[in-house]
Amino acid sequence: MADLVKASFPPPATGDQDGYVDGMPLGTRGGTRFEYTFPADGEYRVTITDFDFGNYPRGVENETTVVVLIDRKEVFRQKVGGEADLAFVDRGGGAPAGEKLMERFANIPVQVTAGVHEVVVAFIERSQVETDDLIAGGTLYHGRLIKGYLRLPRVVGPIHVVGPYAATGPTRTPSREKVFICKPEVPDQERACAERIARDLAGRAYRRPITKEDIDGLMPFYEAGYEGSGGFNTGIEQLVTAVLVSPDFLYRGIAQPQKDTKFYALNDLELASRLSFFLWKRAPDDELLKLANKGELLRPDVLDAQVRRMLAAPQAETLVTDFAFRWLDLLEVDKFEWDKQLFPEFNAELRQDVSTEIDLFLRSILLEDKNVEQLLTADFTFLNERLAKHYGITTVHGAQFRRVRLEDENRYGLLGKGAVLLHTSYGNRTSPVVRGAWVLDKLRGTPPAPPPPNVVTDLSTPPGAQPKTMRLMLEEHRKNPTCNMCHGVIEPHGLPLERFTVTGQWRDLDWQANAPIDSKVTMPDGKEIEGPADLRRALLSRPGQFVQALTVKLMMYALGREIEPQDMPQVRAIVRAAAKNDYRFSSLVTGIVSSDAFRMQALQE
Repeated sequence: MADLVKASFPPPATGDQDGYVDGMPLGTRGGTRFEYTFPADGEYRVTITDFDFGNYPRGVENETTVVVLIDRKEVFRQKVGGEADLAFVDRGGGAPAGEKLMERFANIPVQVTAGVHEVVVAFIERSQVETDDLIAGGTLYHGRLIKGYLRLPRVVGPIHVVGPYAATGPTRTPSREKVFICKPEVPDQERACAERIARDLAGRAYRRPITKEDIDGLMPFYEAGYEGSGGFNTGIEQLVTAVLVSPDFLYRGIAQPQKDTKFYALNDLELASRLSFFLWKRAPDDELLKLANKGELLRPDVLDAQVRRMLAAPQAETLVTDFAFRWLDLLEVDKFEWDKQLFPEFNAELRQDVSTEIDLFLRSILLEDKNVEQLLTADFTFLNERLAKHYGITTVHGAQFRRVRLEDENRYGLLGKGAVLLHTSYGNRTSPVVRGAWVLDKLRGTPPAPPPPNVVTDLSTPPGAQPKTMRLMLEEHRKNPTCNMCHGVIEPHGLPLERFTVTGQWRDLDWQANAPIDSKVTMPDGKEIEGPADLRRALLSRPGQFVQALTVKLMMYALGREIEPQDMPQVRAIVRAAAKNDYRFSSLVTGIVSSDAFRMQALQE
């Protein structure tokens, strides 16, 4: 019998479970979803710990139906709420009675096969309420009250999964089949099979030819596990563990040549590893390893074909989720904290929406192989109704994100994205300095110097003082010649974005200072501009500068090191070559992979 495995999954990070949640099954509202790797076939028991049946029993005022789905197939359905449950909670004193109600959702038995499965806990969608009386939390929309179903449960506690019970033993799953490439039928075959598994697994994990010394170092782990009660299976488990903690797996090693040389070319396997971690952030797949082992990957036509194959694969999404988000410093936008008294219109759900918007937008340019300058110029974005209303767009309806053409050119590209505007603000005010430094660093590739020591950088309004616009406060700050040296370059790149609030809404008035926003600036080259659209045009006025800034960061990501001055001729050559192909993202990737910096290694001095 397999050991019981216990797993716990937190409730949704956001509290809005009013309606349909993007990505959840149609016909449901609210709830949560997660993926779990079930270790074996058998029965598992799911426990939903809390539906917010506390001292204020809002979740039982109306009857609703809770469903649990595995891979979008319903495995459990239970009603909760209504007159009887509400009376029970009223008599039972709130929380204790709520805990009693939650017993209906404890140890729910489900039959699941081994492997990765999607688990969904959601509520059956209810009709919208139409009434002349306001219901708490309801919203008037075209004279009609919607969201009258707010008084229904929410998932606010973790969900536990325990099992397997009555497991049928080790199950054939794709991952298990990759490990067990042979299956001994009699004990005399077990040792030889274990060595075959060790050679195959270590070859893929270490990404190099496996020697006799490698096998001799792994087999004692197999033997130690074999001597226990588990026999062959436990021995293989210990062998796999040894492979996964080996430095050869955890680090990417590059063999140094025997001859005295300063630079040397990577071999096929080393190149395969560098390429795969660049494009997929993982070890090479079987096709890449097969070509490398045949010595064919160094051929330019083969390498180019592999780059295009890998860019078209789903694994290439790491170029967005890892590279692009790191390049733009947007990995933690979903943790941004704002002043809820100053910006009551913003909430955790909108914060998640702006993260979704920037993710979909970056994918649409990079993974669809568009001209990378469209990161600045694209006249479209991805919105749902909630985020569209936040931006002042009234033509989008429904909770699902979809591509939307933008009428206001100030919203074009990265400069108009809520995620960027949140990240470049403080929780209680905008910051033309932070925004300008971000534009210089990320979009122009010319990061400003850090402020000198002991310089006052806090521009917050002192208690009791009359608030001033950010522009006036910065003008006073620049009266110090030491400060003006840097601010004279930074602020022209940040003040044009001052029309955007902390949360990304458009404004004409600074309501704290009760004064109109003045976003006119003179750029370092003497050109006068005003607003985000002018700033975007200024950034693109020097051909190739933005593309070069992106290429430097992309090459740094590919090589895993800082870009040195001696690398810049290669960077400029990549940009020039990409210009002939409309600056498509794939042309930048191909240029990097074909460069000496990527295909060669320098000895450490």
